[in-house]
Amino acid sequence: MRLNKFLSRAGFGARRKVEEIIKQQRVSVNGEIVDSPAVEVNPDKDVIRVDGERVRLPKKFVYLAFNKPQGVLTTMEKVEGDRRATVRDFFRNYPVRVFPVGRLDYNTEGLLLMTNDGELADRLMHPRYHVPKTYIAKVKGKVSPAEIDRMRKGARLEDGFIKPLSLRFLKMSKTEKNTYLEITIDVGRNRIVRRFFQRFKHPVLKLKRVAIGPLKLGNLPRGYYRELSREEIDRLKEAVGLKEGA
Repeated sequence: MRLNKFLSRAGFGARRKVEEIIKQQRVSVNGEIVDSPAVEVNPDKDVIRVDGERVRLPKKFVYLAFNKPQGVLTTMEKVEGDRRATVRDFFRNYPVRVFPVGRLDYNTEGLLLMTNDGELADRLMHPRYHVPKTYIAKVKGKVSPAEIDRMRKGARLEDGFIKPLSLRFLKMSKTEKNTYLEITIDVGRNRIVRRFFQRFKHPVLKLKRVAIGPLKLGNLPRGYYRELSREEIDRLKEAVGLKEGA
């Protein structure tokens, strides 16, 4: 088994994250530091360590839906000198090492998929599969029907054109000074939803992700997580071309 595949299955992240850990020379095999993800390892015989801690394969894959609160960094790494809360804080005592699939901005709340299934994570994040993500955005000001029509046609940002898969009006705020909109996109670029609405001069005041492909956040409270059902796992795998049980 290749080292990068082993570490991904052991819960250290999707392929890109694992390769970064290896390049940082944080991984040793039988006492020797390695810096190539292509090194072949035998999980039953070789002693593999990350940051000095021995790593073993989990007995099964784990899939969790987590409602990340606003003001939490999406990382499982210890951030030296940074006292802000991280996703790691919520899973410190979880019996299996898991990692977040993709990211949510520090000030964005909502659905994160936590898993130790590196192959599924890689596919969910790969642009080839166009996995849609749905957000509820509270934006500044009143958004008119004409503006919503323009938004639906898309906008050119500094890193390319974006057109929502869907966008609809939900409601006005209690003060009727701001607007709640639901937007679905299949683009994973940094802060893309915030930059999209800023382009129309309606900056985002609050943002919440409520769906990743077929997976829904539902009524899961902030800061809590739950195990996915077998049906939810199968539907996620089907969305990215993985057969049941893969």
